[in-house]
Amino acid sequence: MNAYLVSDKPIIYADMNVFRYLACGDISIAEPERFKWVYSHVHLDEIHRNGNQDALEGMKILKAVEISDVLNQDLQSEGNIVIRDFIDPYLRYEQHLEAIAGHEGIADHMVEHLIRSFGADNFKELSETPEQMRNEIERITSIIPDDRRVNLIDKASIVSNDMKDTIEKHLKNKMPINKTRSALGITSEKRKGIEKSKSAIDDVWDLISPSIPNITKNQFFGFEKIQGIEGVQHTQHGAISGAYIVLNMIGISPDRFLANRDKIKNVLSDGQHAGMASYCNALVSADRGIINKSSCIFSYLNNITNALHFEFQKGFQLSLCVSET
Repeated sequence: MNAYLVSDKPIIYADMNVFRYLACGDISIAEPERFKWVYSHVHLDEIHRNGNQDALEGMKILKAVEISDVLNQDLQSEGNIVIRDFIDPYLRYEQHLEAIAGHEGIADHMVEHLIRSFGADNFKELSETPEQMRNEIERITSIIPDDRRVNLIDKASIVSNDMKDTIEKHLKNKMPINKTRSALGITSEKRKGIEKSKSAIDDVWDLISPSIPNITKNQFFGFEKIQGIEGVQHTQHGAISGAYIVLNMIGISPDRFLANRDKIKNVLSDGQHAGMASYCNALVSADRGIINKSSCIFSYLNNITNALHFEFQKGFQLSLCVSET
């Protein structure tokens, strides 16, 4: 869980706010040419979702390049992140829009499951997700030969029925997030103490492990596979993204409005940013929440990544002291 990229300059993964503030002239960066600035598909998805393209200009100013996952012929991750050649960010964004056309909301139904775990009052919407998933599989497999397509749809139907049973049996009663945390033995006072710790994940586990038998710390946070769960890819960036959500669930520097289906998409993006940044020398953001949670994860995993926060104010000059690996 500590793979990293190598370059002739320190690699800086900038959060969206850095690119936007720079584009709008609200901040400047001291000697930006000393670093290789990077972004990922997460930035492009976020630009599309929020409808604000200011960040593209910031990427262009910094000559930022994309880091991306290498996929195999089945479009599955090989767990190998690479640095792409420079391409004008506006052009790259247009390419991204073409690539996702018709598939923009493909995973939206799964958001309902996540916000339910954070206490959302959405049982009606949640109950509709099994059929939505099955319909989506039917739609995206329409170009596949009939024999393979029928097999995939049959499998999707089985999963859909299992989801329906699980929702009815285990998710019918809404559980406010504070009750979930209390059931794990986590009070607001204990959380405040843990947030200041240099080993927050260890401290959290010491607190909650009596309530969670038959699972290890690394399995709980998603850093190791759980036996019996097959077919789920396990990459460094995916594991870190999942751990980010777990920290939100527990209440370590939690984001606001976790039970809101629109806000949770930004939280998911932040977790993905943390995952992609884990291959770089630094993650830079004006958002203290993403920096605090990322720092907990990077420290625990001994990643090379420095999680660097700056307090935004107009006219601020960002000066980074980051060295190569």
